[in-house]
Amino acid sequence: MTVALVGAGPGDPGLITVKGLERVRACDVLVYDRLVAPELVDEAPADALRIERDHLEQDEVNDLLVALGDHHDVVRLKGGDPFLFGRGGEEALALAGAGVPFEVIPGVSSLASVPASAGIPVTHRGLSASVTAFAAHDVERLDAAALARAPGTLVAFMGLAGLERLAERLIEHGRPAATPAAVVSAGTTERERVVTAPLGAIATAAEDMPTPALVVVGDVVSLRAAIQRAGQRGAPRSREIPRAASTTAAETSGNRFRRSTRSFGPATPTAPIASVRRSKIGAATPASPSSASSRSTA
Repeated sequence: MTVALVGAGPGDPGLITVKGLERVRACDVLVYDRLVAPELVDEAPADALRIERDHLEQDEVNDLLVALGDHHDVVRLKGGDPFLFGRGGEEALALAGAGVPFEVIPGVSSLASVPASAGIPVTHRGLSASVTAFAAHDVERLDAAALARAPGTLVAFMGLAGLERLAERLIEHGRPAATPAAVVSAGTTERERVVTAPLGAIATAAEDMPTPALVVVGDVVSLRAAIQRAGQRGAPRSREIPRAASTTAAETSGNRFRRSTRSFGPATPTAPIASVRRSKIGAATPASPSSASSRSTA
């Protein structure tokens, strides 16, 4: 029995990796974040226990994974990548300390994918040869002087609430107020919204933007208009992932952790995937393992 720390990708359910989706479809227990696409949660087997993580403290999540991982195949499904502002390292250390086998399955991080979805390359020859990612939920504790001096592109996670102060501090420490900036809300999803403005005005431009949102600061933001004019918007948001085999995980994964033994969080039942013969992410097309199909997504 193992625990898989799986990255779900930035929002579009089609951006989960093939390996990550395989683990979700074969798990006994799914512990997932609130921002994970519901279509991915629905891909867990019908009799799997599903636990939303958001009502638990991180120490409780660690204890939960250790307790369940000794006897069940557990998937810890996180938005983006587990090791980039996902606390995956903390969970991996807890599992390692308890001697519980685990694996890490990287995910598509919003660091580059969300700006890319909005038409902003975080690196570009002649404009940016480096990217600095940081969590901005506590703006006053940031080393704003170092960030203002950092070359290339800045990408702020959890920075929307304190965006005005973040911009002020960067400008105070030397980042030009005219530096192009962008806020991308719900990136890669059908609800994606993007605003651009100079750093000195970005907080006003983004005042009605909802979370989750990513803040991008740097000259690369100026490329967005040209990329948009050229029509390079990326593929439509995907709702479909073909199955690699006609035998579903619900039919092959063995005994499940039953709701009657549950002691953590709510369990949400769904119709068996095998009976409806349709993936919650889209149409399921039976195929042999050797003829698995693929799909390109934004």
